[in-house]
Amino acid sequence: MPSSSQGSPSTTVIELSGFRDASAVRTGRQFAGHSTDNAICTRQADMLSMRRHLRYQASVEIDKLDWILNEYGKAYNDVLVGQIRALLNKEFGKLRVHRYRRLFVIRHRSVEGLISSLLRVQFHAHQIDLPLVNQCGELNNAKPVTLTWGVGRTTTEAEVERLRRRRQKYRR
Repeated sequence: MPSSSQGSPSTTVIELSGFRDASAVRTGRQFAGHSTDNAICTRQADMLSMRRHLRYQASVEIDKLDWILNEYGKAYNDVLVGQIRALLNKEFGKLRVHRYRRLFVIRHRSVEGLISSLLRVQFHAHQIDLPLVNQCGELNNAKPVTLTWGVGRTTTEAEVERLRRRRQKYRR
């Protein structure tokens, strides 16, 4: 359930695992026959925003997505985007992966964890084979699916890094 940072900073929480208060348990032991199982402990808790702890971001794009759309059609394009989304969700979890236009944006708490997970996703995406025949029925020599990504502390930093990597990739 998404939470808003504009909500109240604290709220009452019912602790389900603590149906017995420590003092009630002691009292229950002292007075055999008296049940304390119905005692509910309530305490104040601060709302925890996970987004504050996810300090790094990645920007991920599927390379040559326009070419794939033109060559294989919208149906295959949607399937491919779904496959990449599934890989990202499996690696990072559904709540950390967001789609923004043609890009995926991912938040993570550590840069090392983010990069190692991106490398695993990149490896698995490379295993996806494009169809041998395009939508016109012609054979083509399609290369595997590749991704370009960038990492930074902000969305802008991640975008700049991704664009830098894309330029390097196409210069080769």
